[in-house]
Amino acid sequence: MFCASPSPRPLAGAGTWLASLSVLGLLCSSAQADLYSAVAPGGNFTLENWSLTVPADVNGGTDSDALTLQPHLLSGSSGYQSPWFYTSPDGAMTFWTPLNGATVGGSSSPRSELREMLLSGNGGVNWDIFSTSILDAQVRVLQVPSDGKAIIGQIHGHRAAPLVMVYYQYNQLTGTGEIIGKFQYYPALGPPYYKAVLASGIDLNERFYYQIKVTHDGDHGTVWASVNNGQPAHLDIPHDWDTERLYFKAGAYLHMHGDSASEGARVKFYRLATSHPRDSLLITGNAALAPAKVGSPYDVTLEYKGGVGGASWSLVSGFPPKGLVLDRDGHISGVADASAASTTPHDFMARVTDANGSTYSKKFSILVSP
Repeated sequence: MFCASPSPRPLAGAGTWLASLSVLGLLCSSAQADLYSAVAPGGNFTLENWSLTVPADVNGGTDSDALTLQPHLLSGSSGYQSPWFYTSPDGAMTFWTPLNGATVGGSSSPRSELREMLLSGNGGVNWDIFSTSILDAQVRVLQVPSDGKAIIGQIHGHRAAPLVMVYYQYNQLTGTGEIIGKFQYYPALGPPYYKAVLASGIDLNERFYYQIKVTHDGDHGTVWASVNNGQPAHLDIPHDWDTERLYFKAGAYLHMHGDSASEGARVKFYRLATSHPRDSLLITGNAALAPAKVGSPYDVTLEYKGGVGGASWSLVSGFPPKGLVLDRDGHISGVADASAASTTPHDFMARVTDANGSTYSKKFSILVSP
């Protein structure tokens, strides 16, 4: 199998990152997520509402604050790539954070991490705990630093601590890892908080799914975290959070720092999507869509309910099988290409958006037979 190499556009002074990829021995994946290796992450994932902080300053070094790139620089097939944020040969959106990376925002730990922006380019417009907000992600953790920890997802306060952190914790004695949710009781960083093991026995380079979300029922808000659709852990949100504005984060954020340029965290994302449904907006129907057959016309309509003023559909992560296209009206149509035939379904995430900007995202799959 031939794997196309990514075409990075590193910052000045970034160094020969392709050599480091060769040392890592990154291999092609047989997974059927339709992600393309010859495009920037913005070609496989909708990044129009994410900014990115990388562990390097504007010159590619560590002499000043870490660089934050705005959404317009990330979006599209020719968007930003660098040693710290790039498309792997298997199409994954990959984050690399070395111990000696530049930092920003008062943290002593470096990060290569996306930050949700409801209004592109304006970090002051965020969401609160009084309705539903969801982050869905499928990831692999390839490398962790000596403390074994890589923070891969957060709900963060605009001027407060993270309400919840989801992180991978590797144990050198057992040779495997746990996914842990850390829930913060109050907006000020520090205790009291509690930690819950969301999943155990997760090896390095093992693919897994996590979800973090906030729901609200009357006067009662709850934050949830789960892995692989397992039993979720949750926190009944104290009213101290009522006035806080929140946003999602995802990537590779360290819990330590040091002098090493080779020690750090490397994390691959195969799916990433947010949902902010209002007015009972919901995607209905099964995740597994009608199967397709090579050479035969295909026509399926995605369905939703709720929302206000009609809605439009778009892709968030990945693509339907080659030859099939999702239209704004929710029709998936076309003729499946012979190269799409597989015993494994093709996965992708689609989003419905109503006239008020309310959103709901869901994973779908289509099996293509010869």
